[in-house]
Amino acid sequence: MDYDLGNLENEIKNLGDILQGYFEKKDSILAVADRGRYKFQGGIANAIPNEDPNLSTIYISSKAQNMDEVMDLLYLTNPIDHHFKELFEKYEVLSQVYFNSKLQINRLYPPYDANTMLEPDLHIPSFNFYYEADLDYNPEKKTVWVKDIYIDPVGKGWVASLIHPVYVEEDLKMVLGFDITVNDLIEFYLNNTSRNLVIIDGAGTVVAGKSKGIEALSLPPLKNFTYNQTIKADNFRMEDFNLFRSKSKEVRKLASKVILSGEESFFLKDGQESVAISVVKMDRMDWFVLDIVFE
Repeated sequence: MDYDLGNLENEIKNLGDILQGYFEKKDSILAVADRGRYKFQGGIANAIPNEDPNLSTIYISSKAQNMDEVMDLLYLTNPIDHHFKELFEKYEVLSQVYFNSKLQINRLYPPYDANTMLEPDLHIPSFNFYYEADLDYNPEKKTVWVKDIYIDPVGKGWVASLIHPVYVEEDLKMVLGFDITVNDLIEFYLNNTSRNLVIIDGAGTVVAGKSKGIEALSLPPLKNFTYNQTIKADNFRMEDFNLFRSKSKEVRKLASKVILSGEESFFLKDGQESVAISVVKMDRMDWFVLDIVFE
């Protein structure tokens, strides 16, 4: 997993370089831009069910204030659709590729049903997949993994996000994003082994895991989010799925030893069941992989 995530980090940096190149050639690109490429209904273009599969879905919030700047950004970045599609098809674990701008525009591939899933007046910079890359959170202007998993506003369920700020001089033009769904983490990594693995983040919250392993930690079974309403703000995993909130005192102790003390092996006995747990901290994210062996 670390190896694959490293490849994604390299890809998002390269994508940022491509976008910076567009800004360097802004006048010449805008001079020949296809201004009729997207047909808008309200603030949305190329949405399911009548989408062009080669193009992104575009969302412009009603909070956008300068439509001339918004449309210039859209026309300038039209060529990025090809790169978005290419990356999406290259990496099976990627669920979506996108950028967000403080101008209140989102460009995302593959296309989705934006009319149903998004409120018309979202304030894009108030979401963690934008602000965790800005100067306040990321003064080094580096590629970062969003700290918490969260419910994706466009219907993918629980996701982990890699984000990368794109600056022109000192102006943050946009934040690129790659999303990986928790379901795909389970499918591509955890389900490819017979071991009972559980992944937790640096706060002790379960990111993903085998059901048997999660149950051994005295936590409720994980279920994916059901979309019965649109997402209007950051929405993170509930405290029910945090080891520090486990009903087992021994599991709460284990969480302290893993996260606060860095210990790597444990023996846990809860009632009649005994388990041995080995822990490895991931290199690229503040996540821990717990290997749970039933004895």
